[in-house]
Amino acid sequence: MINFKKLTPFLLTAIFIFTIACQGKKEEKKAETYGYPENEMPVSTSSDQAMKAFVDGLELFDQNKPIKARPHFEKALSEDPNFVSAQLFKTFCSNSAQDFANNRDAFLAMRDMANAGEAIWMDMIEADMAGDDMKFFELSKKLSATYPNSARAMDNLAGAYNGRDEVDQARAHWQKANELNPDFLPAISNLGFSYLFTTPKDFKKAESYMTQVVEKLPNSSRAHIDLGDCYRAQNDLNQALASYERAAELDPTDEVAFSKAGHANSFLGNYDAARKNYQDSRAVSEFGTGAITFEAYTYLYEGDHEKALAFLEESAEKVGGMNIPESNKNGTKMTCAFNCAMIAMHYGDTEHLKGVVEIMKPLSEQQGQTVGTDAAIRNQKANMHYWDIIASASEEDFDTALTKAEELKGLLSQMNDVNNMRRYDRAMAFINWKQKNYDAALAHAEKLNHDDVYDRYWMAHANKAVGNEDKAMEIFNEIVDNNFNGVGYALILNELKEATGSAE
Repeated sequence: MINFKKLTPFLLTAIFIFTIACQGKKEEKKAETYGYPENEMPVSTSSDQAMKAFVDGLELFDQNKPIKARPHFEKALSEDPNFVSAQLFKTFCSNSAQDFANNRDAFLAMRDMANAGEAIWMDMIEADMAGDDMKFFELSKKLSATYPNSARAMDNLAGAYNGRDEVDQARAHWQKANELNPDFLPAISNLGFSYLFTTPKDFKKAESYMTQVVEKLPNSSRAHIDLGDCYRAQNDLNQALASYERAAELDPTDEVAFSKAGHANSFLGNYDAARKNYQDSRAVSEFGTGAITFEAYTYLYEGDHEKALAFLEESAEKVGGMNIPESNKNGTKMTCAFNCAMIAMHYGDTEHLKGVVEIMKPLSEQQGQTVGTDAAIRNQKANMHYWDIIASASEEDFDTALTKAEELKGLLSQMNDVNNMRRYDRAMAFINWKQKNYDAALAHAEKLNHDDVYDRYWMAHANKAVGNEDKAMEIFNEIVDNNFNGVGYALILNELKEATGSAE
Protein backbone atom coordinates (compact mmCIF):
# COMPACT_ATOMS: atom_id res chain seq x y z
CA MET A 1 0.00 0.00 0.00
CA ILE A 2 1.22 3.50 -0.67
CA ASN A 3 2.62 5.18 2.39
CA PHE A 4 0.06 7.91 3.00
CA LYS A 5 2.37 9.71 5.30
CA LYS A 6 4.80 10.02 2.42
CA LEU A 7 1.97 11.43 0.43
CA THR A 8 1.66 14.29 2.94
CA PRO A 9 3.39 16.66 0.48
CA PHE A 10 0.46 15.88 -1.88
CA LEU A 11 -2.05 16.49 0.90
CA LEU A 12 -0.52 19.83 1.77
CA THR A 13 0.01 21.23 -1.77
CA ALA A 14 -1.28 22.28 -5.20
CA ILE A 15 -3.45 25.28 -6.00
CA PHE A 16 -3.77 27.69 -8.70
CA ILE A 17 -5.02 30.89 -10.32
CA PHE A 18 -8.31 30.50 -12.02
CA THR A 19 -8.46 31.35 -15.74
CA ILE A 20 -11.57 30.02 -17.41
CA ALA A 21 -12.96 29.97 -20.91
CA CYS A 22 -16.73 30.33 -21.18
CA GLN A 23 -18.25 27.52 -23.26
CA GLY A 24 -20.36 28.57 -26.18
CA LYS A 25 -18.94 32.09 -26.36
CA LYS A 26 -16.34 33.43 -28.71
CA GLU A 27 -14.86 35.86 -26.20
CA GLU A 28 -12.91 34.60 -23.20
CA LYS A 29 -13.52 35.98 -19.74
CA LYS A 30 -11.93 35.50 -16.35
CA ALA A 31 -13.95 33.68 -13.77
CA GLU A 32 -14.44 35.02 -10.27
CA THR A 33 -11.32 34.11 -8.25
CA TYR A 34 -13.02 34.46 -4.84
CA GLY A 35 -10.02 36.23 -3.37
CA TYR A 36 -7.38 33.63 -4.14
CA PRO A 37 -3.95 35.00 -5.11
CA GLU A 38 -3.28 35.60 -8.77
CA ASN A 39 0.22 34.13 -8.67
CA GLU A 40 -0.87 30.55 -7.99
CA MET A 41 -0.86 27.66 -10.45
CA PRO A 42 -3.57 27.76 -13.12
CA VAL A 43 -6.66 25.60 -13.28
CA SER A 44 -9.23 25.45 -16.06
CA THR A 45 -12.97 25.05 -15.97
CA SER A 46 -15.83 26.42 -18.05
CA SER A 47 -18.21 26.56 -15.08
CA ASP A 48 -18.50 29.29 -12.47
CA GLN A 49 -20.41 26.86 -10.24
CA ALA A 50 -17.57 24.35 -10.52
CA MET A 51 -15.00 27.00 -9.63
CA LYS A 52 -16.98 28.13 -6.59
CA ALA A 53 -17.28 24.57 -5.33
CA PHE A 54 -13.58 24.00 -5.97
CA VAL A 55 -12.56 27.09 -4.00
CA ASP A 56 -14.88 26.13 -1.13
CA GLY A 57 -13.23 22.70 -1.07
CA LEU A 58 -9.75 24.21 -1.00
CA GLU A 59 -10.64 26.34 2.00
CA LEU A 60 -11.56 23.23 3.98
CA PHE A 61 -8.68 21.23 2.56
CA ASP A 62 -6.21 23.83 3.77
CA GLN A 63 -7.66 23.46 7.26
CA ASN A 64 -6.81 19.73 7.04
CA LYS A 65 -10.46 18.71 6.69
CA PRO A 66 -10.39 16.35 3.69
CA ILE A 67 -13.64 14.60 4.62
CA LYS A 68 -15.52 17.90 4.59
CA ALA A 69 -13.65 19.13 1.51
CA ARG A 70 -14.40 16.06 -0.61
CA PRO A 71 -18.09 16.83 -1.38
CA HIS A 72 -17.07 20.23 -2.75
CA PHE A 73 -14.62 18.67 -5.19
CA GLU A 74 -17.28 16.15 -6.16
CA LYS A 75 -19.67 19.05 -6.76
CA ALA A 76 -17.07 20.77 -8.94
CA LEU A 77 -16.71 17.61 -11.01
CA SER A 78 -20.47 17.21 -11.34
CA GLU A 79 -20.60 20.73 -12.79
CA ASP A 80 -17.55 20.13 -15.01
CA PRO A 81 -16.41 16.51 -15.47
CA ASN A 82 -13.26 17.79 -17.22
CA PHE A 83 -12.10 19.84 -14.24
CA VAL A 84 -8.66 18.24 -13.85
CA SER A 85 -7.61 19.96 -10.63
CA ALA A 86 -10.89 19.08 -8.94
CA GLN A 87 -10.12 15.42 -9.64
CA LEU A 88 -6.59 15.92 -8.29
CA PHE A 89 -7.90 17.21 -4.98
CA LYS A 90 -10.62 14.60 -4.82
CA THR A 91 -7.77 12.09 -5.02
CA PHE A 92 -6.04 13.77 -2.08
CA CYS A 93 -9.29 13.43 -0.09
CA SER A 94 -9.67 9.68 -0.65
CA ASN A 95 -10.97 7.69 2.31
CA SER A 96 -9.44 4.26 1.65
CA ALA A 97 -6.85 2.47 -0.43
CA GLN A 98 -9.50 1.50 -2.98
CA ASP A 99 -10.94 5.00 -3.13
CA PHE A 100 -7.45 6.41 -3.61
CA ALA A 101 -6.68 3.97 -6.42
CA ASN A 102 -9.94 4.79 -8.21
CA ASN A 103 -9.48 8.55 -7.88
CA ARG A 104 -5.81 8.39 -8.81
CA ASP A 105 -6.54 6.44 -11.99
CA ALA A 106 -9.32 8.88 -12.92
CA PHE A 107 -6.90 11.78 -12.48
CA LEU A 108 -4.13 10.16 -14.50
CA ALA A 109 -6.60 9.44 -17.31
CA MET A 110 -7.10 13.20 -17.75
CA ARG A 111 -3.55 13.90 -18.97
CA ASP A 112 -4.71 15.11 -22.40
CA MET A 113 -6.64 17.90 -20.66
CA ALA A 114 -3.98 18.79 -18.10
CA ASN A 115 -2.04 22.04 -17.99
CA ALA A 116 1.71 22.10 -17.24
CA GLY A 117 1.30 22.08 -13.46
CA GLU A 118 -1.30 19.32 -13.44
CA ALA A 119 0.94 17.24 -15.72
CA ILE A 120 3.78 17.59 -13.22
CA TRP A 121 1.42 16.39 -10.48
CA MET A 122 0.61 13.39 -12.62
CA ASP A 123 4.31 12.68 -13.03
CA MET A 124 4.81 12.95 -9.26
CA ILE A 125 2.00 10.50 -8.57
CA GLU A 126 3.47 8.09 -11.10
CA ALA A 127 6.90 8.47 -9.45
CA ASP A 128 5.30 7.60 -6.12
CA MET A 129 3.57 4.63 -7.72
CA ALA A 130 6.98 3.42 -8.88
CA GLY A 131 8.52 4.02 -5.45
CA ASP A 132 10.99 6.48 -6.96
CA ASP A 133 11.47 9.11 -4.27
CA MET A 134 14.38 10.72 -6.08
CA LYS A 135 12.27 11.36 -9.16
CA PHE A 136 9.45 12.66 -6.96
CA PHE A 137 11.90 15.10 -5.37
CA GLU A 138 13.19 16.33 -8.72
CA LEU A 139 9.62 16.84 -9.95
CA SER A 140 8.82 18.83 -6.81
CA LYS A 141 11.70 21.13 -7.67
CA LYS A 142 10.41 21.37 -11.24
CA LEU A 143 6.93 22.35 -10.04
CA SER A 144 8.34 25.14 -7.88
CA ALA A 145 10.62 26.34 -10.68
CA THR A 146 7.69 26.39 -13.10
CA TYR A 147 5.60 28.46 -10.67
CA PRO A 148 8.20 30.38 -8.60
CA ASN A 149 5.59 32.69 -7.08
CA SER A 150 3.29 29.90 -5.93
CA ALA A 151 3.21 29.40 -2.17
CA ARG A 152 1.64 25.98 -2.66
CA ALA A 153 4.34 24.76 -5.01
CA MET A 154 6.94 26.01 -2.52
CA ASP A 155 5.10 24.23 0.29
CA ASN A 156 5.19 21.02 -1.73
CA LEU A 157 8.93 21.34 -2.24
CA ALA A 158 9.41 21.92 1.50
CA GLY A 159 7.52 18.70 2.15
CA ALA A 160 9.75 16.85 -0.30
CA TYR A 161 12.86 18.10 1.52
CA ASN A 162 11.29 17.05 4.80
CA GLY A 163 10.74 13.54 3.47
CA ARG A 164 14.47 13.35 2.77
CA ASP A 165 15.28 14.43 6.36
CA GLU A 166 16.72 17.73 5.08
CA VAL A 167 15.09 19.65 7.89
CA ASP A 168 16.84 23.01 7.46
CA GLN A 169 15.98 23.10 3.76
CA ALA A 170 12.38 22.13 4.50
CA ARG A 171 11.96 24.93 7.03
CA ALA A 172 13.62 27.47 4.74
CA HIS A 173 11.20 26.59 1.94
CA TRP A 174 8.18 26.76 4.24
CA GLN A 175 9.38 30.20 5.29
CA LYS A 176 9.65 31.14 1.62
CA ALA A 177 6.10 29.92 1.02
CA ASN A 178 4.96 32.07 3.92
CA GLU A 179 6.74 35.08 2.41
CA LEU A 180 5.09 34.46 -0.96
CA ASN A 181 1.65 34.39 0.68
CA PRO A 182 1.37 35.15 4.41
CA ASP A 183 -2.25 33.91 4.34
CA PHE A 184 -1.36 30.46 2.99
CA LEU A 185 -2.27 28.33 6.00
CA PRO A 186 -0.50 25.03 5.17
CA ALA A 187 2.95 26.67 5.21
CA ILE A 188 2.29 28.15 8.67
CA SER A 189 0.93 24.87 10.04
CA ASN A 190 3.75 22.85 8.52
CA LEU A 191 6.35 25.04 10.18
CA GLY A 192 4.54 24.40 13.44
CA PHE A 193 4.48 20.67 12.84
CA SER A 194 8.16 20.69 11.91
CA TYR A 195 9.22 22.28 15.20
CA LEU A 196 6.76 20.05 17.06
CA PHE A 197 7.80 16.67 15.67
CA THR A 198 11.18 16.95 13.93
CA THR A 199 14.63 17.32 15.47
CA PRO A 200 15.77 19.97 16.27
CA LYS A 201 12.47 20.65 18.04
CA ASP A 202 11.30 23.93 19.51
CA PHE A 203 7.88 23.67 21.12
CA LYS A 204 7.57 27.42 21.73
CA LYS A 205 8.19 28.13 18.04
CA ALA A 206 5.64 25.48 17.16
CA GLU A 207 3.14 27.17 19.47
CA SER A 208 3.80 30.56 17.88
CA TYR A 209 2.99 29.23 14.41
CA MET A 210 -0.14 27.40 15.54
CA THR A 211 -1.27 30.53 17.38
CA GLN A 212 -1.02 32.41 14.09
CA VAL A 213 -3.41 29.92 12.52
CA VAL A 214 -5.88 30.29 15.40
CA GLU A 215 -5.72 34.07 15.01
CA LYS A 216 -6.48 33.76 11.31
CA LEU A 217 -9.21 31.12 11.80
CA PRO A 218 -10.57 31.44 15.35
CA ASN A 219 -13.57 29.24 14.54
CA SER A 220 -11.60 26.37 12.96
CA SER A 221 -11.65 23.20 15.03
CA ARG A 222 -8.39 22.01 13.44
CA ALA A 223 -6.60 25.26 14.35
CA HIS A 224 -7.44 24.72 18.03
CA ILE A 225 -6.49 21.04 17.78
CA ASP A 226 -3.03 21.90 16.44
CA LEU A 227 -2.51 24.49 19.17
CA GLY A 228 -3.57 21.89 21.72
CA ASP A 229 -0.85 19.59 20.39
CA CYS A 230 1.73 22.28 21.21
CA TYR A 231 0.46 22.49 24.79
CA ARG A 232 0.57 18.69 25.02
CA ALA A 233 4.19 18.64 23.83
CA GLN A 234 5.03 21.06 26.65
CA ASN A 235 3.29 18.76 29.15
CA ASP A 236 0.52 21.29 29.77
CA LEU A 237 -2.12 18.60 29.49
CA ASN A 238 -5.00 20.52 31.02
CA GLN A 239 -4.52 23.41 28.59
CA ALA A 240 -4.29 20.90 25.75
CA LEU A 241 -7.54 19.29 26.87
CA ALA A 242 -9.23 22.68 26.94
CA SER A 243 -8.12 23.34 23.34
CA TYR A 244 -9.47 19.99 22.17
CA GLU A 245 -12.77 20.51 23.98
CA ARG A 246 -13.03 23.95 22.38
CA ALA A 247 -12.49 22.31 18.99
CA ALA A 248 -15.29 19.84 19.69
CA GLU A 249 -17.59 22.72 20.62
CA LEU A 250 -16.77 24.49 17.36
CA ASP A 251 -17.37 21.35 15.29
CA PRO A 252 -19.20 18.49 17.06
CA THR A 253 -18.72 16.35 13.93
CA ASP A 254 -14.90 16.58 14.00
CA GLU A 255 -13.79 13.12 15.10
CA VAL A 256 -10.20 14.32 15.63
CA ALA A 257 -11.28 16.80 18.32
CA PHE A 258 -12.73 13.96 20.40
CA SER A 259 -9.80 11.61 19.85
CA LYS A 260 -7.30 14.32 20.82
CA ALA A 261 -9.25 14.97 24.01
CA GLY A 262 -8.90 11.25 24.60
CA HIS A 263 -5.12 11.56 24.28
CA ALA A 264 -4.97 14.35 26.87
CA ASN A 265 -7.18 12.38 29.25
CA SER A 266 -5.06 9.26 28.70
CA PHE A 267 -1.90 11.07 29.77
CA LEU A 268 -3.74 12.69 32.69
CA GLY A 269 -4.68 9.19 33.85
CA ASN A 270 -8.40 9.77 33.20
CA TYR A 271 -8.84 6.45 31.40
CA ASP A 272 -12.63 6.15 31.60
CA ALA A 273 -12.98 9.71 30.26
CA ALA A 274 -10.48 8.91 27.52
CA ARG A 275 -12.42 5.84 26.45
CA LYS A 276 -15.59 7.93 26.31
CA ASN A 277 -13.75 10.47 24.12
CA TYR A 278 -12.65 7.73 21.74
CA GLN A 279 -16.15 6.28 21.57
CA ASP A 280 -17.50 9.76 20.79
CA SER A 281 -14.87 10.07 18.05
CA ARG A 282 -15.89 6.75 16.58
CA ALA A 283 -19.56 7.77 16.64
CA VAL A 284 -18.92 10.71 14.30
CA SER A 285 -16.20 9.07 12.17
CA GLU A 286 -17.03 8.47 8.54
CA PHE A 287 -17.32 4.68 8.74
CA GLY A 288 -17.68 4.20 12.49
CA THR A 289 -14.17 2.77 12.84
CA GLY A 290 -12.29 5.73 14.31
CA ALA A 291 -10.06 5.66 17.41
CA ILE A 292 -10.18 1.89 17.94
CA THR A 293 -6.44 1.61 18.48
CA PHE A 294 -6.37 4.66 20.77
CA GLU A 295 -9.01 3.10 23.00
CA ALA A 296 -6.89 -0.05 23.15
CA TYR A 297 -3.90 1.98 24.33
CA THR A 298 -5.77 3.06 27.46
CA TYR A 299 -5.44 -0.54 28.67
CA LEU A 300 -1.71 -0.48 27.96
CA TYR A 301 -1.36 2.68 30.04
CA GLU A 302 -3.26 0.87 32.80
CA GLY A 303 -0.73 -1.96 32.56
CA ASP A 304 -3.04 -4.59 31.06
CA HIS A 305 -1.64 -5.58 27.67
CA GLU A 306 -3.80 -8.71 27.47
CA LYS A 307 -6.94 -6.57 27.71
CA ALA A 308 -5.55 -4.33 24.96
CA LEU A 309 -4.98 -7.37 22.75
CA ALA A 310 -8.48 -8.68 23.42
CA PHE A 311 -10.05 -5.30 22.65
CA LEU A 312 -8.20 -5.05 19.32
CA GLU A 313 -9.12 -8.57 18.28
CA GLU A 314 -12.78 -8.12 19.24
CA SER A 315 -12.88 -4.79 17.38
CA ALA A 316 -11.41 -6.34 14.22
CA GLU A 317 -14.06 -9.05 14.33
CA LYS A 318 -16.83 -6.45 14.69
CA VAL A 319 -15.46 -4.42 11.79
CA GLY A 320 -15.53 -7.55 9.64
CA GLY A 321 -19.30 -7.67 10.05
CA MET A 322 -19.94 -4.00 9.36
CA ASN A 323 -21.68 -2.75 6.25
CA ILE A 324 -18.81 -0.57 5.03
CA PRO A 325 -16.58 -0.74 1.92
CA GLU A 326 -14.31 -3.78 1.85
CA SER A 327 -11.18 -1.67 1.55
CA ASN A 328 -12.07 0.17 4.76
CA LYS A 329 -12.72 -3.12 6.54
CA ASN A 330 -9.39 -4.47 5.36
CA GLY A 331 -7.48 -1.34 6.37
CA THR A 332 -8.99 -1.27 9.86
CA LYS A 333 -8.38 -4.98 10.43
CA MET A 334 -4.77 -4.55 9.26
CA THR A 335 -4.27 -1.66 11.68
CA CYS A 336 -5.65 -3.74 14.55
CA ALA A 337 -3.42 -6.67 13.59
CA PHE A 338 -0.31 -4.47 13.37
CA ASN A 339 -0.97 -3.13 16.87
CA CYS A 340 -1.47 -6.68 18.16
CA ALA A 341 1.85 -7.67 16.60
CA MET A 342 3.63 -4.76 18.27
CA ILE A 343 2.15 -5.66 21.66
CA ALA A 344 2.97 -9.36 21.33
CA MET A 345 6.53 -8.59 20.20
CA HIS A 346 7.14 -6.15 23.04
CA TYR A 347 5.89 -8.55 25.70
CA GLY A 348 7.65 -11.59 24.25
CA ASP A 349 4.43 -13.46 23.47
CA THR A 350 5.92 -15.47 20.60
CA GLU A 351 2.99 -17.76 19.89
CA HIS A 352 0.56 -14.86 19.76
CA LEU A 353 2.95 -12.92 17.54
CA LYS A 354 3.27 -15.79 15.07
CA GLY A 355 -0.51 -16.10 14.84
CA VAL A 356 -1.00 -12.38 14.25
CA VAL A 357 1.68 -12.32 11.54
CA GLU A 358 -0.20 -15.04 9.67
CA ILE A 359 -3.41 -13.00 9.99
CA MET A 360 -1.62 -9.95 8.59
CA LYS A 361 -0.30 -11.65 5.45
CA PRO A 362 -3.52 -11.87 3.39
CA LEU A 363 -4.59 -8.43 4.62
CA SER A 364 -1.25 -6.97 3.56
CA GLU A 365 -1.38 -8.67 0.17
CA GLN A 366 -4.89 -7.34 -0.38
CA GLN A 367 -3.77 -3.80 0.44
CA GLY A 368 -0.96 -3.99 -2.09
CA GLN A 369 -3.24 -5.40 -4.77
CA THR A 370 -5.89 -2.77 -4.06
CA VAL A 371 -3.48 0.11 -4.62
CA GLY A 372 -2.30 -1.86 -7.63
CA THR A 373 1.22 -0.52 -8.17
CA ASP A 374 4.54 -2.36 -8.17
CA ALA A 375 5.78 -0.08 -5.39
CA ALA A 376 2.74 -0.81 -3.18
CA ILE A 377 2.99 -4.56 -3.75
CA ARG A 378 6.74 -4.49 -3.08
CA ASN A 379 6.23 -2.40 0.06
CA GLN A 380 3.65 -4.81 1.47
CA LYS A 381 5.90 -7.75 0.69
CA ALA A 382 8.73 -6.01 2.53
CA ASN A 383 6.44 -5.38 5.51
CA MET A 384 5.61 -9.05 5.82
CA HIS A 385 9.25 -10.05 5.43
CA TYR A 386 9.98 -7.73 8.34
CA TRP A 387 7.35 -9.33 10.55
CA ASP A 388 8.48 -12.83 9.59
CA ILE A 389 11.97 -11.83 10.76
CA ILE A 390 10.63 -10.52 14.07
CA ALA A 391 8.60 -13.71 14.62
CA SER A 392 11.58 -15.96 13.79
CA ALA A 393 13.96 -14.01 16.03
CA SER A 394 11.39 -14.03 18.84
CA GLU A 395 11.45 -17.83 18.89
CA GLU A 396 15.26 -17.74 18.52
CA ASP A 397 15.29 -19.21 15.02
CA PHE A 398 18.14 -16.91 14.09
CA ASP A 399 19.20 -18.72 10.89
CA THR A 400 15.75 -18.14 9.39
CA ALA A 401 15.65 -14.59 10.70
CA LEU A 402 19.01 -13.71 9.14
CA THR A 403 18.12 -15.35 5.81
CA LYS A 404 14.89 -13.36 5.63
CA ALA A 405 16.76 -10.22 6.66
CA GLU A 406 18.96 -10.52 3.58
CA GLU A 407 15.85 -11.04 1.45
CA LEU A 408 14.34 -7.91 3.03
CA LYS A 409 17.52 -5.97 2.28
CA GLY A 410 17.23 -6.98 -1.38
CA LEU A 411 13.59 -5.86 -1.55
CA LEU A 412 14.35 -2.52 0.08
CA SER A 413 17.32 -1.88 -2.20
CA GLN A 414 14.87 -1.71 -5.11
CA MET A 415 13.23 1.35 -3.52
CA ASN A 416 14.76 4.70 -4.43
CA ASP A 417 14.28 6.16 -0.95
CA VAL A 418 16.93 7.74 1.29
CA ASN A 419 15.39 6.00 4.32
CA ASN A 420 14.61 2.70 2.62
CA MET A 421 16.88 0.56 4.85
CA ARG A 422 15.33 1.45 8.19
CA ARG A 423 13.16 -1.68 8.30
CA TYR A 424 16.27 -3.78 7.67
CA ASP A 425 18.23 -2.00 10.41
CA ARG A 426 15.32 -2.33 12.84
CA ALA A 427 15.13 -6.05 12.12
CA MET A 428 18.90 -6.49 12.50
CA ALA A 429 18.89 -4.51 15.75
CA PHE A 430 16.21 -6.88 17.09
CA ILE A 431 18.04 -10.03 15.94
CA ASN A 432 21.30 -8.90 17.50
CA TRP A 433 19.56 -7.85 20.68
CA LYS A 434 17.99 -11.28 21.04
CA GLN A 435 21.44 -12.84 20.43
CA LYS A 436 22.97 -10.51 23.06
CA ASN A 437 25.24 -8.96 20.38
CA TYR A 438 24.70 -5.55 21.92
CA ASP A 439 27.37 -3.61 20.04
CA ALA A 440 25.91 -4.76 16.71
CA ALA A 441 22.39 -4.04 17.97
CA LEU A 442 23.44 -0.49 18.87
CA ALA A 443 25.12 0.06 15.48
CA HIS A 444 21.87 -0.79 13.71
CA ALA A 445 19.69 1.08 16.22
CA GLU A 446 21.64 4.29 15.66
CA LYS A 447 20.52 4.24 12.01
CA LEU A 448 16.85 4.37 12.94
CA ASN A 449 14.52 7.36 13.10
CA HIS A 450 15.66 9.68 15.90
CA ASP A 451 12.16 11.18 16.04
CA ASP A 452 10.43 7.82 16.53
CA VAL A 453 9.89 7.30 20.26
CA TYR A 454 9.96 3.49 20.08
CA ASP A 455 13.15 3.52 18.00
CA ARG A 456 14.66 5.89 20.56
CA TYR A 457 13.62 3.53 23.35
CA TRP A 458 15.58 0.71 21.76
CA MET A 459 18.55 3.01 21.16
CA ALA A 460 18.50 3.72 24.90
CA HIS A 461 18.41 0.03 25.81
CA ALA A 462 21.21 -0.75 23.37
CA ASN A 463 23.32 2.01 24.93
CA LYS A 464 22.57 0.67 28.40
CA ALA A 465 23.55 -2.84 27.35
CA VAL A 466 27.02 -1.71 26.18
CA GLY A 467 27.61 0.33 29.33
CA ASN A 468 26.50 3.79 28.16
CA GLU A 469 24.25 4.32 31.17
CA ASP A 470 24.34 8.12 31.00
CA LYS A 471 23.31 8.11 27.33
CA ALA A 472 20.51 5.67 28.04
CA MET A 473 19.14 7.88 30.83
CA GLU A 474 19.46 10.94 28.63
CA ILE A 475 17.24 9.28 26.02
CA PHE A 476 14.76 8.03 28.63
CA ASN A 477 14.40 11.53 30.07
CA GLU A 478 14.03 12.95 26.56
CA ILE A 479 11.14 10.70 25.57
CA VAL A 480 9.23 10.16 28.83
CA ASP A 481 7.07 13.26 28.27
CA ASN A 482 6.57 12.68 24.54
CA ASN A 483 2.79 12.84 25.13
CA PHE A 484 1.89 11.81 21.58
CA ASN A 485 -0.25 8.72 21.32
CA GLY A 486 0.95 5.70 19.41
CA VAL A 487 1.46 2.04 20.13
CA GLY A 488 5.20 2.51 20.69
CA TYR A 489 4.70 5.16 23.37
CA ALA A 490 1.81 3.23 24.94
CA LEU A 491 4.06 0.17 25.27
CA ILE A 492 6.92 1.96 27.00
CA LEU A 493 5.47 4.87 29.01
CA ASN A 494 5.10 3.05 32.34
CA GLU A 495 8.64 1.70 32.08
CA LEU A 496 9.96 5.17 31.22
CA LYS A 497 8.22 6.71 34.21
CA GLU A 498 9.74 4.10 36.51
CA ALA A 499 13.22 4.49 35.01
CA THR A 500 13.17 8.30 35.30
CA GLY A 501 11.46 8.44 38.67
CA SER A 502 8.47 10.32 37.27
CA ALA A 503 5.88 7.67 38.14
CA GLU A 504 3.19 8.89 40.51
